[in-house]
Amino acid sequence: MAKGSVLLPLLCALSYGAGLVASQASYDDWSWVQSFAAVGDSFTAGIGSGRLWDNPSKECSRYDQSYAAVMLRWLGGNRKFQYPACSGDTSVNILNQIDSLDSGIDLAVMSAGGNDLCLSNIIAQCVLSRFSSESDCQATISQANAGIANYLRTNILALLQELDQKMNKNGIIVVALYAQFFDPSTSACETENWGWPLGGLKLTSDHRYTFNQLVRNANAEIKKAANAGGWINSRVVVADWDDWVYNTGGLFCEQGASPKPADPSNKNLAFFKMDTSPVDLGSIPVGPLGPIKMIRSNLTGDPDDEEDAVYMEQVEAEAEAHYLAARTATADAVAPYEMTVHKRGLTAPNCPSGILKNVVSYFLPDDIGKIFHPNKLGHEIIASFAIDAVRQARAGILGIPGPGCVTNRLTCFADHDTGHYISSYAAYSSTADFCNSVSVPGNTANWAYTKTYYAGTLDEVDFSVQLSNGASTFDKDQCNQAVNGILDGCDKYSSNPMNWKQGGTWQIGSYQYSIQPKRQSRLWPYPTEPKQSCTSWYKVFLDAYDLYGAGWATWDWGQQSLRPNSTSCFGLGITNWHFEYFDEPDENGYEWHAWFNSPIWTRARCYNNNKVQNAAGGGGNGGCQGNG
Repeated sequence: MAKGSVLLPLLCALSYGAGLVASQASYDDWSWVQSFAAVGDSFTAGIGSGRLWDNPSKECSRYDQSYAAVMLRWLGGNRKFQYPACSGDTSVNILNQIDSLDSGIDLAVMSAGGNDLCLSNIIAQCVLSRFSSESDCQATISQANAGIANYLRTNILALLQELDQKMNKNGIIVVALYAQFFDPSTSACETENWGWPLGGLKLTSDHRYTFNQLVRNANAEIKKAANAGGWINSRVVVADWDDWVYNTGGLFCEQGASPKPADPSNKNLAFFKMDTSPVDLGSIPVGPLGPIKMIRSNLTGDPDDEEDAVYMEQVEAEAEAHYLAARTATADAVAPYEMTVHKRGLTAPNCPSGILKNVVSYFLPDDIGKIFHPNKLGHEIIASFAIDAVRQARAGILGIPGPGCVTNRLTCFADHDTGHYISSYAAYSSTADFCNSVSVPGNTANWAYTKTYYAGTLDEVDFSVQLSNGASTFDKDQCNQAVNGILDGCDKYSSNPMNWKQGGTWQIGSYQYSIQPKRQSRLWPYPTEPKQSCTSWYKVFLDAYDLYGAGWATWDWGQQSLRPNSTSCFGLGITNWHFEYFDEPDENGYEWHAWFNSPIWTRARCYNNNKVQNAAGGGGNGGCQGNG
């Protein structure tokens, strides 16, 4: 393969470097790489991408079109290459991979963390398994979130510390991140069959968003570990290919994409996909192995091929025997989700070994196991970002300007997101404070800063900045430009009269600014006008009020909207004030509830005429029922 032939993001970078003198472009002199190593999980092993690397690689599903193999061919020449990466390995196993490496490594790549979070079980329980339930799915998601919060960063940091000891001075380690799988904004996938063999939970927009959020959260923790610093021998950088896939039609469930993997509409898809054409589940025999005979065409490509048919008959017989053994073993297994602390501080969960997963891994590990993994295009994308990250790091080591075009990229969550938004007041009122409050650590590169606003309300939002590529300084004016640019530049819909904000990220060179609304369970589509319900009744010498609302008072617990506008109407005298936000909208579509007492005879002059509600942002409709 010729250099640059498939390494997509490098095209601009290579043209930029073409006119530089030799000393400036020496980050493109790769003679320093004499020893190259690739460790990690199935993303580095490249399960299903191309052909097996060699016969001993079968057990670990290492393939010759993995991003590591693509990089090796791109580097060219006669270089020592160590390749113990193994599909299914957790951080504990990857630590053993690192221990097995010879020292004196110049360049290393690694992917890790997904199996620490039982992500294969999430795919099995939430997508593939016909016998799973929503509670099974949510349990695996909760376990993954706990792993992200409690030990993922520590695990990655421990691996990098061990790998650093195997590196030559000024060696470079590239940590390949994961990428989001789904476009959650479309509805096409909800009518397709994503189960294996057939059936499975409906692939709803909410599920797709949740899966994407897991990837984003995992990537954030992996980045923090990679940017921690303190390495003795090496520089650690990340290959972050997520935005590329997200913005080039590389996701599952893209608008207009065919359920047929080979259809031209899937030409930019970065992951392996099976045929997800809708099926009539009512015609399928009920039972764990009944559907297998109906999917031969998905696995072999030709259901009438005699050789394939004979093979599948053998597969089914073996699978049935293994299914029975797996069911017995599962009954005696240890409780799922228990965590074990291993040597050198690594933590790994005992992921549940679901029957479906056991059967799949027994007889078709790569044909099915490669689903939800990068395909050949995906690995080429990862390789290109990895090589570009190495070039940036190499320029830093040499003390010369880095290669490539300056990144200036706006990514709007509204393009693919549903259900996450905040009021424009909460958004714009936080921008100046955030940029003024950023705390810059001394003598630290690649630092990050996050500040949460309106915690606990419907408008809870995180503002953050993340530095990379050795950056350490901070420009307040650039910050203000970026965060306001996100809010102004991501107004995607004309049918948004209330000016809700869904946030996004703005990458400016080595600085990534982000505005991330946090509340997940909100009205969707978002309201186009405020909504309310008010009831009042006499309570001796008081009026009692019971109000419900949506689309207003979303940021302040009513303390700066409903309450002060009430007292401005009738003066002092509010008693027994209560205000609560619901975890999710109630059956009438309301998001909060307030109840309180006022002086008597205030309903007509303050609430039934909508005076208070209108002043508080609740609009001029609805009035207030009752006799107060």
